[in-house]
Parts: sequence; C-alpha cells; structure tokens
Amino acid sequence: MAAFGRLFLALVALLLAFPAFAQSELIEEKLNQFLAEQQVEGAVFWAHLNGTTVEVSVGYADRDKQIETTAQTRFYIASSGKMMTAAAILRHAERGHLQLDGRAWPHIKNLDNIEQLENADQVTIRQLLQHTSGLAEYLTDDFIDESTATPTKRWSPAEALTFAYDEPAAFAPGTDFEYTNTNYVLLGHVLAQLDGSLEQSLEKHIFRNAGMTASTVGANARAKNLAHGYEISGADASQMAWASTLGDGPVVTTAADLGLFLRALFESQSILTPDMLAQMRTGSSSNPSYGLGLGIETDRWGVWLGHSGAYEGYESFERHYPEHDATLVLLINGNPINESYFLGVAADMLFEITSR
Repeated sequence: MAAFGRLFLALVALLLAFPAFAQSELIEEKLNQFLAEQQVEGAVFWAHLNGTTVEVSVGYADRDKQIETTAQTRFYIASSGKMMTAAAILRHAERGHLQLDGRAWPHIKNLDNIEQLENADQVTIRQLLQHTSGLAEYLTDDFIDESTATPTKRWSPAEALTFAYDEPAAFAPGTDFEYTNTNYVLLGHVLAQLDGSLEQSLEKHIFRNAGMTASTVGANARAKNLAHGYEISGADASQMAWASTLGDGPVVTTAADLGLFLRALFESQSILTPDMLAQMRTGSSSNPSYGLGLGIETDRWGVWLGHSGAYEGYESFERHYPEHDATLVLLINGNPINESYFLGVAADMLFEITSR
C-alpha cells in the first residue's frame, strides 16, 4: 500500500476512535469567536478525553511583537495556583508535619506584626484552606494601587499582609465562608517554613510529581514563551503578574502543564492519597461547593472539580470531570468583558460527540 494510503487510513481510524479529535477546527473557530467577542488577545485550550489530547492555540501571546500563542506559551494562572498550594499543604498533613485541624499559629507567628491580623492566632489550617477563617482580606484597592506603582516588586507575605492588619475579621473562625486571599498567603508562608521557600515546595511536591516541566513560581520577564497579559483598557499588566509569588496565586505555566497537574491529582493520584484527596474534595458546612483549595460544581455532564483564576491581564479556567475521566483547561491573556463561558461550550461539543 502506498504511504499516502496508509496515512489516510490511520487518520480515519483516529477520527473514528476519537471523534472529538476531528472537532479541533470547530473548537478553534469557537475560541476565536470567544476572543473577538470578549476582546482578549490570545488563548490556549487543552483537553484530555478518552485517552486522547486536544490542544488549540489562538491569538497573540505578545501583541506588540505579533508573537502568536503556541502549546508552549506560559500564562500566569492567578488563583488557579491555590489548588497547588493546597495540595502541597495536604502532602505535609499526610506526613504528619502539620495537623489540618490544628492551629496555624505555630507556623505563622514569626511573621512581623502578625498579631495585628485579628484572629490569626485562632484559625486552623483547614479553615485557611476552605476559606472559613474569617480573616481580613489583604488584596485591597490600596494593595493593587501599590502593586501597580511598583509592578516588578515581589512582595513578601509580611509586606502584603500589612494591608489586612488592624482590619476587623469578617466572622469568628469556622462559622461562615468568605473567599479571602489572605488565607493562601499564610499557607504559602507555612510551606516556605517547611520546605525552605514556596518555590522549593511547589517544585518538590507538585511540579516534579506531575511532570510539569514548564511551570515556575513567578517568572523572569526575559524568559521564553511568556504570554503578556492585557487589561480591558489594553494596558500591558504582565510585570505585576510575573512578580506575583505569594501562595494565593504564584504559578506561571502552560495549559498542558496545568492539565497534567489535574490528571496527576485526580487520575493517577501521584500527588495525594485517596483518603486525603477525598478530604480535598469535601466542602464545608458553610459552603459545600468549595473544598480544600478546590471548587466542586455540577453541570449537565455531572460533577466537575477545579478552580479559576483572574488578575490584571490574565484569567484561567479548568475542570476535571471524574465520571468521564475528562480534563479541560483554558488560559487567556486578558480579562473578558463578560464571565467566561467557553469551557461549558467546549464540554458540550466534546461530550456530545463522544457520546454518540
């Protein structure tokens, strides 16, 4: 048989075995439509379903230099990094280095002036993880203004937390839910105490175990394959994101690496034991939809697990559907005008096709 004939038959077999693979062009079309509607420069979509991976890159990673996005483009993922901070903390809990229901105070009391953070001496590690601590928020307008004025500054936990000092707690620890970035700044500090630095901790417990070779804590502006982030105004906000190295949003990565993390966490379970993963997947009585650094949601295709992240110039979205062994990731270097809907559209396309 001629080489061309063998190639053609191989492609036909692939498309029949995994019809969603044939929809890459449709996904690309829908993704381009999404970027145009939401006025975002670029995006990378990654999905793993039925043993096959689909990856689509559209738009620009660097608008000024007209550098297009590729599978190697690295994005700041903002609060999606909380899943990694949480997983690293849970690995330490598995090893007996800390107690989830023990107070965080022994691990954070060395922070300068931490006594000025109301209830800091009362909260537990679990309450920090599930946002039931009630601690005041550090990520205020004043902090953002300061960061914007000094975009390359890498804030230490002690410096950042001063914006929450002397502010009242929202509620007594463990009595309610309020998503607060302060919680994960403190958890990042705990990891630094245990492993030498947050960077060393995530490399040891997360990146290495998941095979994430394109992931870093923060980023050097001169590094290759970085996506610049653009605010709705069009301003380039990249420097501030690349300098974000606190535990509430420390990671710069590719869509594929983020997908590998989710697969390692939920499928191969090379990061956490099943018992600890079950705790991570369990919400609090105050908010059953948020576990230990993890969102727990349901749509027409069943339960999905993941998170999202948004900061000036970047947004990230990811879902893992355990019933389908399917993982979807979307990274963009802009802030959509409206809340992102693309992963829902992609899930519908992929699941409807593969269920036929």
